[in-house]
Amino acid sequence: MLSLSVASPSNFRISRTPPFPFPKSSFSGLRISHVCTVASPSLSLSKTVVMMAKREEELKEIRAKTTEEINEEIVDLKGELFMLRLQKSARNEFKSSEFRRMRKRVPFLELTLMWIEMLDSVSYITTYS
Repeated sequence: MLSLSVASPSNFRISRTPPFPFPKSSFSGLRISHVCTVASPSLSLSKTVVMMAKREEELKEIRAKTTEEINEEIVDLKGELFMLRLQKSARNEFKSSEFRRMRKRVPFLELTLMWIEMLDSVSYITTYS
């Protein structure tokens, strides 16, 4: 089986003797072996921790808002999405990453709003029961 891989000079070596015994063959040329390096999981873990911390901070900010403020933010985001769609259709410059951010933020805020209203109704029922 033939395989091709791109390697940096630090993990690529050419040797005349194999690193482990091969059966005898008539081939007396060079053997190319590749040294595997394992990526450090701590780098991806730290990135995940930072993203989770940002998410927790964002949740705290949203929970501190009233339902009217959340509704206003939802309307503002929908208006911004509409403006981005207009810019896209007119072939103006725009940040395509904003589409993803806004499209995900609107349902997140709506879900949070439903969650807050549900908790308020449950606390109302338990208070007056």
